[in-house]
Amino acid sequence: MDHLKKEALFKKIFLVSDWAEIVQSVLAALSGFLFTLSALLFVCLVIFDFGFRKTVVDENIVYQTYLLLLSMLFTTKLFMELLKFRRAKWFAVVFRMLVLFAAFLTLLVHADIMPAFLSGLNDIFGGKQAILFGSLMLIITQMHHITRYLNRMNVSASFLFAGSFALIILVGSGLLMLPNATVQPISYLEALFTATSAVCVTGLTVVDTQLFFSPMGKGVILVLIQIGGLGIMTFTGFFSYLFLGSASLKDRFTLKDFFSGEQLEGLYKVLLKILLFTILIESAGAVLIYHLLDGDWIHKMHSAVFHAISAFCNAGFSIYSHGLNEPQLRHNDVLQMVICGLVILGGIGFPVLLHLYKSMKTKTKYWIHFFAGRKISHEVLTLAVSERLALNTTLVLLIAGSVLYYVFETGAFLSSDFSWHQGIKAIAASVYARTAGFNMASLSEWSYPTLFLTMFLMWVGASPGSTGGGIKTTTLALALRSSVNFLRGKRRLEIGNREIGSSTIIRVLSIIVLSLFFILSAFMLLMIFEPARHPAHLLFECISAFSTTGLSIADTATLGTPSRVVVLILMFVGRIGPVVLLSGLLLTKTSDLYRLPVEEIKIN
Repeated sequence: MDHLKKEALFKKIFLVSDWAEIVQSVLAALSGFLFTLSALLFVCLVIFDFGFRKTVVDENIVYQTYLLLLSMLFTTKLFMELLKFRRAKWFAVVFRMLVLFAAFLTLLVHADIMPAFLSGLNDIFGGKQAILFGSLMLIITQMHHITRYLNRMNVSASFLFAGSFALIILVGSGLLMLPNATVQPISYLEALFTATSAVCVTGLTVVDTQLFFSPMGKGVILVLIQIGGLGIMTFTGFFSYLFLGSASLKDRFTLKDFFSGEQLEGLYKVLLKILLFTILIESAGAVLIYHLLDGDWIHKMHSAVFHAISAFCNAGFSIYSHGLNEPQLRHNDVLQMVICGLVILGGIGFPVLLHLYKSMKTKTKYWIHFFAGRKISHEVLTLAVSERLALNTTLVLLIAGSVLYYVFETGAFLSSDFSWHQGIKAIAASVYARTAGFNMASLSEWSYPTLFLTMFLMWVGASPGSTGGGIKTTTLALALRSSVNFLRGKRRLEIGNREIGSSTIIRVLSIIVLSLFFILSAFMLLMIFEPARHPAHLLFECISAFSTTGLSIADTATLGTPSRVVVLILMFVGRIGPVVLLSGLLLTKTSDLYRLPVEEIKIN
């Protein structure tokens, strides 16, 4: 009998345990659903709050609704943490708990039940801004679920990369259509074109940014530039790691595709360094630009932040109607050099920046130990082949481009300047032509040799792993080295004691061929749609769009609707990369398990 009683007791315990797990799962799912619903309502409320004009009554209703949604987000997030605790690294757990605690304090302050000894926190957690920040941080802590959902879908990394950019463009175009985003009404195509240009960090515009967009609209453009410059995958990957402390193997391989050469384990440290470098460089640039501008501090701060981000992301957007060709900026040589520095740092590639950081860190550590009298081995850090190619090619293009601009334009648009000022303008022209696209002179004044030089520099673009576009400096370097090798009768390409794989050479060839295919196809369409335009001006426009540079001699704003659509598509293809875009659509997972006899094809 005792045995039967024990068996019955164990059955009841297991039954209760099963029911508890079912109830826990249901509550967790319900909490997740309510959290998602609250997050969507919060986004809609933010759009209404900032995008539409409101009355005083509306303001009070909006405030109360914000508070209600923060309560919902906090409660459901707390339930999810208690019901389904995830194993994570300590810093991720601490960060999530701090976000919850901050949201809790915000609710206490706005409910006017904050204890007297904590009354000093009222200034920090009071006001609508604290509610917005708390709600936003709670939503961000759940961003890792996006990557978890995508993991369950059979989506290639290339397709995911392209899709993320397309989604941001659509969201951005919708935000630019809001009443508070514009000073003058614009069509949806104009909003879509502007959003595409911002996300693809191009800078081509069909409406004047200064005249048509309000401070909110310019803020939206700035956010789109920042997201587009670094890539949405960088942000989602970083937040996934920050709030979860780990990531699936598929997450890591997806991100590794866009940060080649990095080990899987150290990938998220690289993401953190990229974000920190971006913040530090853009902040330093903004401070320098601020002190080089004239006017009231609000205008100077707005202009400094906007141009620092636009320059580092190689976007070429400006809040001035004539860009950097404005009278107060055109002859400000120090300002031009600061912006050139930001453009170069953004276009040289994060792998090179990371190496420079490691090198400076190692040398600093060595000299500290040296002067302290400690023995330490001097670690020598060597540049990888790709980084060396990027750095050397960038230097050659910068010097050669500056010299050629100076030679071609000394008797033209540079003729009215002093010799040292001519040199600075020649350097700036060479830097801006490679994907930045800031307008520092009237292109109609340039000679045809200068225009074709600019087309070549635009087509080459920036370095891999950077915020810029183009076919990339390493592609040009490998293509030239391969050609020289072939002419010398060498069958293998060797650079820096390394042999370059055949797959890399095939990729170089594919990038060059596909870039020319898309540029020439768009060029033919523009000649059909714009028969009255000069062909050289239309070709310039196509190369500028594909390379995400943003310089224009055809005046993009005067193009017809079909031509704008062509340029829009070309900007998107150029930012994603034709190889990445087409491989995401055509890539198959079948491997070559066989080999066929080799056949030599007669070329010439």
